[in-house]
Amino acid sequence: MENIVAKSQIHGNTLTSLNKVLRMFLIIISLFLTQNLFAQNNPKAEKEFKKALDYLNKGKEDKAIESLNKVFSIAPDYPDALLCMAEIYYNKSNEFDTNRLKAFPYYKRFVELHPSFDITAHYRVGEFYLLEYNTEKAKQHFNYALSNYKTPKDQEKIDKTKRKLEQIAFIEYSLKNPVEFEPRNMGENINTLYDEYLPTLTADEQTFIFTRLIPDTVDFGLKILMVEDFFQTNKVNGKWEMAEKMPTPFNSLENEGALSISPDGRTAYFTRCNARDGYGSCDLYYSERIGQRWTEPKNMGQTVNSSAWDSQPTIASDGRTLFFVSNRRGGKGKNDIWYTYKKDNDKWTKPINLDSTINTPGNDMYPFIHPSNTSLYFSSDYHLGMGGFDIFYSNIVDGKFTPAQNIGYPINTSSDETSFIVSPSGKKAIFSTSLKDSKGGKDLYEFDLYEKAQPTPVVYMKGKTFDKFTSKPLAVNFEVKDINKNSLIASSSSDPQTGEYLVVLPLGATYALNAWADGYLFYSENFKLNDISKSNSYQKDIFLIPIIEGESVVLNNIFFETNTFSLLPSSQSELNTLLELLQKNKNIVIEISGHTDNVGSQEYNLELSTKRANSVKTYLEEMGIEAIRLKSKGFGQTKPIAGNETEEGRAKNRRTEFKIIKK
Repeated sequence: MENIVAKSQIHGNTLTSLNKVLRMFLIIISLFLTQNLFAQNNPKAEKEFKKALDYLNKGKEDKAIESLNKVFSIAPDYPDALLCMAEIYYNKSNEFDTNRLKAFPYYKRFVELHPSFDITAHYRVGEFYLLEYNTEKAKQHFNYALSNYKTPKDQEKIDKTKRKLEQIAFIEYSLKNPVEFEPRNMGENINTLYDEYLPTLTADEQTFIFTRLIPDTVDFGLKILMVEDFFQTNKVNGKWEMAEKMPTPFNSLENEGALSISPDGRTAYFTRCNARDGYGSCDLYYSERIGQRWTEPKNMGQTVNSSAWDSQPTIASDGRTLFFVSNRRGGKGKNDIWYTYKKDNDKWTKPINLDSTINTPGNDMYPFIHPSNTSLYFSSDYHLGMGGFDIFYSNIVDGKFTPAQNIGYPINTSSDETSFIVSPSGKKAIFSTSLKDSKGGKDLYEFDLYEKAQPTPVVYMKGKTFDKFTSKPLAVNFEVKDINKNSLIASSSSDPQTGEYLVVLPLGATYALNAWADGYLFYSENFKLNDISKSNSYQKDIFLIPIIEGESVVLNNIFFETNTFSLLPSSQSELNTLLELLQKNKNIVIEISGHTDNVGSQEYNLELSTKRANSVKTYLEEMGIEAIRLKSKGFGQTKPIAGNETEEGRAKNRRTEFKIIKK
């Protein structure tokens, strides 16, 4: 008989050892036999039952099941055999799959025959009724179990049973208040008879990558090994092409999965298991795209990875915050969500465990941080839900996570719902589950996400970066900050071969953009994103000017208090960019100039522009730049770059510049 081994290490790492469970069960059964609790008085059935126990002791589970079935043919209500068969099926996995469901009729019959003997059997019958949303019968069995837990050592069982009763209340409410949900199978070009899960979608929504559990090796027809690999498909004329296995360097002879691509499309983070350069069973790796080629993956190192299981990365749109799942020490539960941050020196910080609004004593997994950086979606088997793994979301407000919200029924069911992602627009969701129309196993489904659970929509700004004079593509570094919050939204760089770049930005904010490269003056701009065209994109090519005498740059992200020369905190990023330019190029001398619109007298405007230019000069001096390298001058309203007839024109004229006067 063919044996399929499916060790999906990327997908999860929560299975209980069947052998341990069976050994414990044999102890229980031996007590039954020595105490003769049920006085079977059926030697033939008892002999066959002892055979079953012997097979279990030797690890021959299938043979044990055959013997137990023979017991039932002799004595259909043989209690020890009923409980033994129930335990075998129940402990085949930690999920309510086909095998575990087979346990239900045996437990049910057992408690019908001996309602007061085994409290755990009542608890498990309650679990099965809960799968069917038969809350009334589930309550009966959980309440029976709760009323019979008496000793202090039962406290853990009491807590679990009370939580089940809380879950029943949640389920009853959810069934009466369903959310909008019309799932669509993503089709045969993506889904197969194997499991598909852990999807990722590029910012332009044109490339879709996911993990598939597939047969890898056949061992003389006796054993099929299952491994996890990446598959990719592109959208052509609005439809996904046939998914194909991704080429090297991503797929190797080991398990790979859970790939997350940075919003700019230039860095991929993923999980690889059992690798020679790994630190634990599964580690996090990264690869960078240069032109059309991906670099050889590198382990993220011992600061990020541990000797435990590390998997399921998701990178935030700032390009610096990476969330992932681990069962390492120091967590709050079995599997927790952690995050690490990439500093300016490209070193990752020691991972931090998310707070108890997210992590629980159970399994909290499959994180997805939306490109807006405003919502985190994840799956949990402990937060109150419909059963198994449910999908939850938490919004990020002022840097903190709000209490996790169940995304609702019928998106969540008594089965496991995992691998949930949301499109950049926030309107569509994709997740992995098994529904009636699945192609086999777990499939990927998409659906329109109801409004309350939607994150802040985003747009992507993309283009190319060039040398202004030669039009040669440049490798340029980017930072985009929210001006009002003075917070980093995106950190990225353009491709050194093509100059292409892409950053993802939430709608409804005003942004400061800085772009720089060695040997060039930096580029600065600020803009608002309140709405965008139907294409959901913002196109902008950027041209950098080499460091040449006489060339100048408008400092678009230097801000002052109205009618004063006091620098606002939102100027910090641009001031530091100018500071870094002067630190790297120690011979250049610059003139900082202040300009105003024509509102007010010429004398007032000249004085204000002079003081503003001097404020920038003073800041640079305080940060260590020699005064001899800095000149400042105010020009008032004498050098407009736009008409003063409109507010837009006047805003352009109110500016600070710097010019290279010596190199």
